[in-house]
Formats: sequence, structure tokens, C-alpha cells
Amino acid sequence: MDTLLIDSGPLVLLVVFLLLGLVTGVPAGMFGIGGGLVLVPVLVWLFALMGFDSQYLVQTAIGTSLGAIIPTAMLSARGHYLRGGVHGASVRRLLAPILVGAMLGAWLAIQIDGRALSRIFGLFEITIALWLLLSVRPPTRPEAGRAVWFLAGTGIGGISALIGIAGGTLTTPFLLSQGRDIRRAIGSAAALGIPIAIAGSLVYMLPAWLGPELDTPEWSVGHLYLPAVAGIALGAAISVRAGVWLAHRLPVLTLRRAFAGVLMLAGLYMLLR
Repeated sequence: MDTLLIDSGPLVLLVVFLLLGLVTGVPAGMFGIGGGLVLVPVLVWLFALMGFDSQYLVQTAIGTSLGAIIPTAMLSARGHYLRGGVHGASVRRLLAPILVGAMLGAWLAIQIDGRALSRIFGLFEITIALWLLLSVRPPTRPEAGRAVWFLAGTGIGGISALIGIAGGTLTTPFLLSQGRDIRRAIGSAAALGIPIAIAGSLVYMLPAWLGPELDTPEWSVGHLYLPAVAGIALGAAISVRAGVWLAHRLPVLTLRRAFAGVLMLAGLYMLLR
């Protein structure tokens, strides 16, 4: 496998990343999660096989994930919006703090050790898997004030950019706690994944200009590996519509549990690698 990936050339690599995008697009559309929880562990594994610098392996996987999430989040958000699944007022209230948090989270990620970042990701992923398995729904409270929304948005953006996700696993529970129904919470989370992915990607690209001595793979800009971004984005663009369709038509309990199992395995991989 490693020889195949390294020596096969750009066409085979594009096919590999295209297939990965096809797989991650469905849960991205269903749950408004952007696919990063699946993308990052797989990219860490693939990039290791391709011989990427181990010092920045996790950062490159996370930056690439965010870059690929941009068009996926756009398509997912559009699909939910056309079905009345985006709550505009909630998106507007969270937009500014989420942008601030995303830039701070991405900046922190490129400063810390890759192994520590891998463990942070693994612990988060296992936590989300347990949340999905237990089908925990946050209690609904009277709508909080601006300060709570600002802190929540900053935290959502920061954690999301730190580990390379679109934030749906954090935004959706928060919006549910504020009285939004499940479908509009998911759709709004998908919409807010767009600024998270854009702001985070820009920060992950900064080392290309601020640290030109950084030894990155060919076809990379900072911590974004462009062939993976292109292939995954194309694949997800094809399959994300199916995820949105399923989210609005099928009970998702069984699929949530299956997805939780995948996340549990991926989280353990990131913890133990």
C-alpha cells in the first residue's frame, strides 16, 4: 500500500482521495458535521504511508480536512436551506465569535506538538462517539444572553479548527439547548461550518508565508495538501446531497450508532498511534 501511494502518481492519488470524499460526504450531509471526524484519522494514516514529515503529520491532516470541508459545508448548508433547515438568526448570532474562535484554534494547533494534537483529537472523537451511542439530547433552557452565545461560538470555532472539523457536533447540541428543533439545528450547524473551515484553512496556510523554511510535501500550501483537498471536495460534493436527503426522510438512530462505532475506532487509532 505504501509503495502504491508513493509511486503511483497524481492520478491514482486523486482517485484515492475522491473515494474518501464520497465516503465522508454522506455523514456530512446527514449530521451537518463536515466529515472531519472521519477525514482526519484517515488522512493521518494515508499521509504516514506517503512519507510525510511526522512532526507536522497531524497538522497537515487537520489543515487538509478543513480545506476539503469548505465546499462540502457549502453544499450541505445549501441543501438544508432549500428545505427550510437553516435558522438565520442563530447563524448570525454565532458567526462573529465562531470566526474568532476558529482563527485562535487553528493558530494553537500549528504551535503544539503533533502527538499531543493527535491525542486531543482521539479523546474528542471518543467523546462524540459515546454521545451518539447514548443519544444524549441537551436539556432545553430559556434562550441565553449575548455573552453565553459569544462564549459558545468562540469555543465551538476554537475546538473545531483545532481538530479539523466543521463544528456540527458542537453547534447542533448548543442550538438544541436553545430551543431549536433538530433539523434546523443541523442545518444551521452546516451553515456555520463554512466560516469555521475558511478561517481555519487560512491560518493553516500561514506557515507557507511566515515560515518558508517549513519542509512541506510537493503541492502543499502550508499545512494544506492540495491534491487531497481537491479529491475529497469533489467526492463529497457528489455524495453530500444523499446525506441531506437521508437527514430529512429517514430515522437516523441506527445510522448514528453505526457512525459512532466508526468514530470510536478512529479515536482509538489517534490515541494509540
